[in-house]
This record gives sequence, structure tokens and C-alpha cells, in this order.
Amino acid sequence: ENKNRTDMNKYLKYGLLCFTGGVLATSCDVMDTKPMESYDEDLVWSSKETADAFVTEVYKSSVALYAGEYAYLESYTPNGIHSDLTNLDAFPTEVGMDRTTNMGFGYFANLRNCNLIIEKAAAATALTEVQKSELIAEGHFLRSLVNFYQTLWEGRFVPIMKVLTPESTEDFKTPLTANVAESYKLVIDDMNAGIEGLPEESASGRVNKYVAYAFRCRAALQAYAYTKDASYLDMCIESANAVINSGKYTLSSNYGEMFQKAGAYDNEIILGYYRLEKNTNCGSFSEMISCVPNVNNDEIANSNASPLFKDAGGRSFEGWASYFPTQDMVDQYLVIDEVDGKAKPWNETAQYKNSVKEEDPSALQVGDFVKVELTGRVVPDEDDMGSTEKGKKIVRYGRVTDDSRINEIMYNNRDKRFYGTIVYDSCTWLSGELVTLCCQGNLWAGVRKDQADSWYTTASGYYWRKNVYEVSPRFYVSNNTDYHFVLARLGEMYMNRAEAYLLKGEIDKAVADLNVTRTQHGGLPPSMAVTEEEAWRDYIRERRVEMAYEGNLYWSYLRWGKYGGYANEGEKANGVIQALNRPVHKIQITKDRKRYFIGQIVRNRAWNRNFTTKRYLMPIPQSAIDRRAASGITDEQNPGW
Repeated sequence: ENKNRTDMNKYLKYGLLCFTGGVLATSCDVMDTKPMESYDEDLVWSSKETADAFVTEVYKSSVALYAGEYAYLESYTPNGIHSDLTNLDAFPTEVGMDRTTNMGFGYFANLRNCNLIIEKAAAATALTEVQKSELIAEGHFLRSLVNFYQTLWEGRFVPIMKVLTPESTEDFKTPLTANVAESYKLVIDDMNAGIEGLPEESASGRVNKYVAYAFRCRAALQAYAYTKDASYLDMCIESANAVINSGKYTLSSNYGEMFQKAGAYDNEIILGYYRLEKNTNCGSFSEMISCVPNVNNDEIANSNASPLFKDAGGRSFEGWASYFPTQDMVDQYLVIDEVDGKAKPWNETAQYKNSVKEEDPSALQVGDFVKVELTGRVVPDEDDMGSTEKGKKIVRYGRVTDDSRINEIMYNNRDKRFYGTIVYDSCTWLSGELVTLCCQGNLWAGVRKDQADSWYTTASGYYWRKNVYEVSPRFYVSNNTDYHFVLARLGEMYMNRAEAYLLKGEIDKAVADLNVTRTQHGGLPPSMAVTEEEAWRDYIRERRVEMAYEGNLYWSYLRWGKYGGYANEGEKANGVIQALNRPVHKIQITKDRKRYFIGQIVRNRAWNRNFTTKRYLMPIPQSAIDRRAASGITDEQNPGW
């Protein structure tokens, strides 16, 4: 493990040195490496070391497409929301979305770099045949990642499969792939080339045969959803088996740590994207800077909130939070019933039923939870009352009737992954600070402004812990830190295989697979699902908690909508995805932890989430279609756009 880390750091550092200030020039004859100095391609391919430096640089335009998008992609699902006091990510509401929307199309420079690897490695006389074979396979696989990314969003892409020159006039007129089926065939062909030629071992962060299997497992499942070609289910299972049975990866014994600095090289990780502190800081990614609140001790004191931060300057939290997990996400983490030991939703446990009386939400009045004369803050406020077009705003209201506290009833005895993923009321977080998220808690939504929502504090009553690092000496935008994204891991292989088995009607095998992560990562008793309906229910819950905040679940919801039936709440195949068509929710808890309510997040019309079926494929940007039409290339727009 230490050797792998050293090797990968060497690659990254070398790549950074060799490519500072430049990439391939337009003519692709010159590669800038340092200011005032350049090397031609013959030198690049004159040794394995210089070739590796080029290849690892290409990771920034291929592998990196899957890094740095966890925050916004999770907010497109019921698991998360992207919102602050005055701004809302409009994608989940479909506001402003039209045929000009570009979610990722073209990437011609990215593809050129991949094609250069394939062609230049093949012609390099300084490389051994084994080295050539491995680099060519790596080029194919990196190209598959670029095209897979485009296929996920738009379903089609321009298949540029060789290095173009100014004389390649006909190739410049290459049409889009005809349909999703053709796109996935090309993607899988390149992944197969990676499987055939890549080595079994590689440094951390560099692709190998099992990385290719892992992504083929993922791509095959998505391909089946969009093509209904049953051979893709077999390919998904075969790919998962190859990774699982290789013996090279094991499920982590500490799920939460896998997404922190200490777990960067956990043996569950199949592929990570690693950044060194030399060129990375807290502000480098939304997954860091946009998930940590901005609150100081003066604001806490002025709001009659508590407790103050123990840090002498009250400066433990100086981020710009706008991405948050929702109550809908938290509801997915099961709780162990203290009486019968079974795993249940939190509001179905004995400890809840014996201690909490549920009351009519309509009985709540403005200010029932808190009124702060100094600042004018009230909870509930006027925005919490009544209904939206999507239903009643407050959906659950409860009161503790004994000596218990609602936060302990709700958050104790949870699925172990909850504690590695979610920041909740009365837990510790960055710098070991006690975090309180009840009304007038120190990181409560209303601690900074004159209402119960504010700049850079939670819209939901929770924060993301997963992928947010502890940073020395403290979390601050310009403070440097190593960082990594987990792009593929063993847990997903069990999830993907379970889904493929469900689709093949092999319920026992599917339940056995979902139970692997449920028991080992979650610490829960196994699912006892027997029927197809029960198995889909438990599988969807398991995938939501196992793969939360890893850039994975939005694509899962698209698949489930394509399947229909139990995968989409009884809807027909290719129908409206119900989970993406309704509001997400927040929680408010009184300071004494005796009462709570759950309600729609409504600020900036966040309640108005919609999914129309045209979103199964986003548009080919109309500007691209128009430019290509001017050159005599006729492309069809995607359905509905």
C-alpha cells in the first residue's frame, strides 16, 4: 500500500512538472512542459517514464470527469438538496431547462488525448511489446470513460476513434451515434479492450484490469436499462464476479473512514482519484467548501444559541455550505429496535412508539417551537404553514411523552453508515466540536440571519460528513489538504450484481448480495425479503445508503424509471420517476428535544421538484446541432427536446 502511494505520487508529481502551463498545442506537434521549454512527441514516446507522464495527465480529462460531481449529482436525487438563502439549483425542478442545455457534450480534446495514447504507443519503438499493449489498452479504457460520460447524459456522442489532422475533412463530418445502443456498444468495446490488455496490478489511482471490469459492470447495467438487451445483465454479473472473485479487494471494516484521509488507500477501493495537498485546498471542491457551514461564536451568542465552539476564536466552521442531505436520505438508515432487535424505520421502532405521540401537523402554529424577540426568528415560520401544489408542507409532527429525547430516539442504534455519512443533532464534527442542529443550536439553519434559513447553514437540519476532511490546523478555504474521490469500490459490485439478479428474477441471489453490504458496512441484521416487491424495496434502500454521495444514485434512478414496476413505485416502464417528482424534506427539533416536525423544503420554490420523461436523455445542445448542420452534418435531437 505504501509502495502504491509512493508510486502514484511520483506519477502525479512528474506529470505536474512535465505539463505545467500547457497541454498539446493545436497542431498536436508540441507538448509544453515548462515555461520557455517544449518537447516534441518523439521525446514523449521515447521512454516508458515520459509516456507515463503524458498518460497520467490525460486522467485529468477522462477519469476526472467522475470526480468532483458528488455534491451536485446527489442534490438531483431525494438524498440531497443544493440551496442557500436566495439561490436554488433549478435542475431538479426542470426550470429553465431546454434544448440549449449542455450537461456534457463534445469533449473532442479529451478524446484526442486518448486517441494519441493508442496511436503513439503502438508506433513507439522505445517501448517493449508488453508496454505498448498496456498503454494501448489504457488509452482505450480512458476513451471509454469519456464516451460513457456523454452516454450517461445524452445517450449519443460523436465517435471520434482516431487522431484527426487538418486533412481529415471527411472525419470531421462524423455523425452522432445513431442511438443509445450504438453508443453503449462502442463504450463496451473500449472497456473490453481495457480488460484484455491492462495489467492486473497498478499503483493506486492508475487503472488496471479490475478497474475496467468495475466500470464495465456499471456501464452494462445502464446499457440494459436503455436497450433491454439481456446480454448486458450477464455482462454485469460476469464483471462483478471478476472483481469479487479476484481476491484483490475486501469490504472496508470502517465505511466512513474510506472517504476520509485515513482511508484513502482502503483495500475496498478499486479506483480512487487522488489529489496532493501541494495543489489542493479546502476550496478546491464543492464536496469540501460547499458542505461546511459558516458560523462563528459571535453569531451563536447573538442568536441566543448554544453551545459556543471550544476553539478559542470560534473559527471551526468557515465554509460556504449549500449542499445538504435531506430528511428523506436520513429516513433510509434503519434503526435497531431495542425490544426485538430488528432493523426498522426510525418511527416504527419500539423506542419511538413507546415514547413519542404523533400529533396532527395542522395543529402547529407559527412560532410554536421558538420565538426569539432579539432577532425575530420564529419556528415554524409562515413559509412552513399550509400546502404547496405537491401537498401539505408539514408532513409529520411528534411530541416526546417521557424522559427521552427525540434526537436520541431518532439517531441512536442506526445503520453504522449513518454515522460516517451524516452530521446530525448533538454529534461531534470538525475539530471535535459538539454540533447542535436543534432550534437555536450552534449550526442550526437560523443561527446567522433573521429567519430559519440562512447563508451557508443547513436547509435541511443536516450536513454531509462523508467526503469532508478534517484539515490541519483547521478547515479554511485556502488551507491545503490531500484529497481523494472514491470512483469505484467493491461495495458497488455487490449492489450492481444484486440489481442484475433482481432483473433476472433470481430473488434469493439478489437478497444475498444486498445483505453483504447491509450486514458488513451497516451492521444490520440481514434482509429477510422473499417476494420481488420486498426485494426491490430493500435493495433500493440499501443502494441509497451504501452509495450515498458518490455520484452514483442519479443514474440509478434513471435505470429504475426505465424498468418500472417495483423499481419505480408501480409506474410503467419509462414513466415518470416518482422519487424525482416530489419535494424533499427538512427537520426542526425544539431546543429541549421534546418536539419535532418534518416538512417540505420550500425556500426558492424548492418544493417544486419535477421529472418529465424527456430527462431520461438530456438534449444534444442545439448550438452544436446548428454548427454541425452548417457543415452539412444532419443530427437528430433527442426525444422531447
